[in-house]
Amino acid sequence: MTLSVLVIGGGITGISTAEYLRREGIKVKLIDKVFPGDPFQTSYGNAGLLASSSIIPIASPELIKKLPYYLFNSQSPFSIKWSYLPKLIPWIIPFLKNTKKEKFLQTVNAIQELTRDSVDQHLTLAKGTPAEKFIRLGDFTLLYPSKNDLSYDDYENNLRIKYGFKMKTIDRKELLEKDPFLGEKYQYGVVFKEHGWITSPSNYMKSLAHYFQLNGGKILLDEVKEINANSVQTVKNHSYTADKIIICAGAWSGKLLKTIKHKTNLETERGYHLYLKGVNFMPKNPYAVSDLKFAITPMTDGLRCAGTTELGGLNAKPSLKRFDLLRSAIKTVYPEIKWDKEECWMGHRPTTPDCLPVLGQSDEMKHVYFAFGGQHIGLTIGPRVGRLMTDLILNRKTNFSLEPYKYNRF
Repeated sequence: MTLSVLVIGGGITGISTAEYLRREGIKVKLIDKVFPGDPFQTSYGNAGLLASSSIIPIASPELIKKLPYYLFNSQSPFSIKWSYLPKLIPWIIPFLKNTKKEKFLQTVNAIQELTRDSVDQHLTLAKGTPAEKFIRLGDFTLLYPSKNDLSYDDYENNLRIKYGFKMKTIDRKELLEKDPFLGEKYQYGVVFKEHGWITSPSNYMKSLAHYFQLNGGKILLDEVKEINANSVQTVKNHSYTADKIIICAGAWSGKLLKTIKHKTNLETERGYHLYLKGVNFMPKNPYAVSDLKFAITPMTDGLRCAGTTELGGLNAKPSLKRFDLLRSAIKTVYPEIKWDKEECWMGHRPTTPDCLPVLGQSDEMKHVYFAFGGQHIGLTIGPRVGRLMTDLILNRKTNFSLEPYKYNRF
């Protein structure tokens, strides 16, 4: 009898998991209220970076030093909606504890296990599918205003070197040789080799989903409201049954865990992007901007500026000030840039207090599995997580321990 699996959530983690399971001959249904690649999904609006070197969690010792500035400066890339603070306390207290050096280093190690081969993971997932054409390979540069700013990140960059990431520091002259439009503020760059990016996250997702369907996978446009034993109940009053259930519902996963009386500690980071169309010039490769905490990515039909972190829950409306910050930021990097129109978007990054995803099998309900909480690296690690979940479903041994990612670790 063919094994059946229901994957809840059609973001990059869900579609990667569903596709890898399908390739193993498993009967797979993926359920989400929107089709993969829809603007409602967090996977739609990310920076598009396959950021294998993004191994530094937000919960870091450096954050504590800068926290007063971040919290009380209206121009800060990190903010909290103060009306949401009482609900945030059970999350933010353990988050702050995780900034201690020992815990920070454990987290770095656990993150790099998931990110280090992310480009190859995406190439493998997309090979032979229409999604393949949306993957670009190339350098990724981290911009710094001064040598002091560059030195400030020495500790974190040395950690990247320790884990084998290839990088090179360049000065203003070399930056301008690569990109003559860069603003005067940025004097140094750290160039990371062997990186990549997605030129259209939406079309990448849609292409993977269509390929999944054409080869026998099923996508159900509905929303799961409750999990009961081996079945789920939906808002459209349907019931679906499967041998195994995998929760990949991003920031909404916590609500589903409550229906099976499981506890975890999940919040949402509200992330923003400004997608500029009709720009007067386009960089060849992506950037991350060290002081302004945002990324700039050349995409198929525009330039995406993505970043900032806002803790404010799932229900509040987008903050227009966040878009103003991104407009100001891109003008700082590119003073001469102009554009014809723009897309403003906000999404919800699922995030835990230790900045690690939740991966693995339920201790109490052995047919239920978890794969959510990718935070800033959700797109980067999606295919890797999909393969891990497939190994778990098929009772194959994973090549590293999943203990750091357990749902009940908090």
